[in-house]
Amino acid sequence: MKDHVLSFLLNRVTPSIVKAEGIYLYDNRGNRIIDASGGAIVCSIGHGVEEIVETASEQMKRVAFLFRRAFRTSELEEAAAKVCDTTHGDMDRVFFVSGGSEATETAIKLARKFHIDNANPSKFRVISRWQSYHGSTMGAASWSGFTSRRADFTPYLKDFVHLPPTYCYRCWYGKAPETCHLECAQALENEILCLGPDTVSAYIAEPVSGHSLAAAFPPDEHFKRIREICDQYDVLMILDEVISGVGRTGKWYAYQYHDVIPDIIALAKGLSAGYFPVGAAVVRAKIHDTIANKSGVFGSGHTYGGNPVAASVVCRVIDYLKEHRLVERCAEMGNYLADKLETLRSHPSVGDIRGKGLQRGVEFVRDKETKAPLDPQIHFSQQIQDEALLRGVHIESSFGCDRGQAGDMIIFGPPFIITKAQIDDLIAVIDETISFVEKKIGF
Repeated sequence: MKDHVLSFLLNRVTPSIVKAEGIYLYDNRGNRIIDASGGAIVCSIGHGVEEIVETASEQMKRVAFLFRRAFRTSELEEAAAKVCDTTHGDMDRVFFVSGGSEATETAIKLARKFHIDNANPSKFRVISRWQSYHGSTMGAASWSGFTSRRADFTPYLKDFVHLPPTYCYRCWYGKAPETCHLECAQALENEILCLGPDTVSAYIAEPVSGHSLAAAFPPDEHFKRIREICDQYDVLMILDEVISGVGRTGKWYAYQYHDVIPDIIALAKGLSAGYFPVGAAVVRAKIHDTIANKSGVFGSGHTYGGNPVAASVVCRVIDYLKEHRLVERCAEMGNYLADKLETLRSHPSVGDIRGKGLQRGVEFVRDKETKAPLDPQIHFSQQIQDEALLRGVHIESSFGCDRGQAGDMIIFGPPFIITKAQIDDLIAVIDETISFVEKKIGF
């Protein structure tokens, strides 16, 4: 039968999955695969949880679709309340959308609308960082700094400002942790002053990076300084927790490691644990109240935003995480995974291992001393992904951490239900796979 699927990789036939259960995927040839990346770091509670399936089914029978502009449902109200509760009251209102790119774009729109209604209409600029990733729609791609995912579409992108990344392993300021003076945070104030504080609307960053830097995170005190700068110049602080949010790092949200409260957070992925397309922009009370008390209108959204089935799934997923103490389990298994990953440092190609909770990354290099990257033509990380899959483990590879021109990485994001024995199994496969690819390329 002719293949009519337009794939991400057009000249590659990917495995056909016929069943997913727990941390495992099963293809049409009978192979069992450990889903060590949880899809695209999505499937936090595991595959095939019957309670979630039943929740979605029952909601579809009651109300499958309503248009948010005209109606709301009790499920939507409950989902918003549950999300705000997981922030311990830091956040007050939730605008549900269909995915991560919509969530970050909505966050930026909310920031703009806040400044307009707060009598600062000149504030429109967005500051982000290189080697960041905030989504694939044109707006989200514009403030992303993921070079390879921007390249083909650059003519269509808005020219936003990008600062050096918060990337301690390859610090753009040439600093080591013991000599760091938070130069990457201070860069924000410098840029605001250069652009003019009256023009800057928002700063957006990932508290723990996704695929662009494979779980890199900033130094201690970084976000406290960012918070101070944003407050000083009336710039909204937006944290993209599309990947790191809803438990992935061992806390409900990664910002909770830093003793700061952002103005807006963008969520998706773990919000439904992969059981239904959903995302959200979650805001502090001052954002909502300013808009509500002035214009009273936030004219944005897409057809499926606020979908009642998505809302029901969000409610059940949050309850499931609490009932089974899976956020706490994520922290515990994350520590175990980190310890097991450390055993990979004996490989000559392994340069850095980083991350929090069950969001972990490995960066590969040609030389550990100089941190020189591997030749991009080798496609080292893609080879690791391909060879691991042949051995029964799916991980995600990435490229471009060294200023977008080179740098191989893999990223782990397994379901929170993973066991120590299963971690042992997957690390054994990764260990064998790295050795195989190193030998293959004559390392």
